[in-house]
Amino acid sequence: MDIGTKIRSLRLSKGVSQKELSEGICSQGMLSQIEKNKHTPNFHLLAKICKKMEVKLDDLNEYTTTELTIKKNLKEELAVLFYQRKYEEIYVLIKSNLNSYFYTPLDKQLLLFYKALYYGFTNGKYHKAYEILEKALYITYYANKKSLSYEEIIIFNNLGIFALKMEMLEEGFHYLEIILQDIDTNLKIENNSKITLIYFNVANAYSKYGYYEKALKIAIKGIQWANKSNINTQLRLSHLYYEKAYNEQMLNEQNYIESYKTAYYLALNAKDDNLLKFIKSKISID
Repeated sequence: MDIGTKIRSLRLSKGVSQKELSEGICSQGMLSQIEKNKHTPNFHLLAKICKKMEVKLDDLNEYTTTELTIKKNLKEELAVLFYQRKYEEIYVLIKSNLNSYFYTPLDKQLLLFYKALYYGFTNGKYHKAYEILEKALYITYYANKKSLSYEEIIIFNNLGIFALKMEMLEEGFHYLEIILQDIDTNLKIENNSKITLIYFNVANAYSKYGYYEKALKIAIKGIQWANKSNINTQLRLSHLYYEKAYNEQMLNEQNYIESYKTAYYLALNAKDDNLLKFIKSKISID
């Protein structure tokens, strides 16, 4: 039984009108939409409805468990599409039924983040993407915050990227420096394997503007992060070795070919055809 149908059934069994049940909780119109299964209530609203009808939230447990499962699966699907850089597919997904399950401030932040990536990387609307990311950031961020969440770090990362694309160089590199300084002292993310993605993005941004020494140092830190005993991940590790090799080459360091080869074999293992093509354009692989 759908949640709205179940609420309506409980309400009628207790002889309570929509007006009586909705009073002090939500508008009668919203309750009507819920009962018609046209609006999905969040847990906070469900708790109020159950309290007023003197029933346990556990009576709706089957629904809430299903919602959590759906939400978890949707987040995992979005994450996979994000790491595959399939921004159009992300946008199709967030335009579908996500608002039914993503309603908390952190959920809203996540959806705004993905929406910004779509506008920036698919449509080239960097200014629009930048504005959306700023809106997403300030849902949780405040000035002089001691340590950032991973979500705030990745938002800062992409604010920096879009600022650079708009030739706002000072702002762009400022955002990237905020990230680097935070990672060095942030205990909340010390076990997060996804930080390797951040190191790659930042190193790539610096190398594009000719800051090869800086980019090389960042790429090496990313590789060290990936190889930490408590992390030990290959997430973007091939890309980090590619960045290391490219910047070594730009700096005329002798060991750049070995770094390219390491990147190649990691990319081969990850079945990353795009990166393999890039590497083959740089060196010959036996």
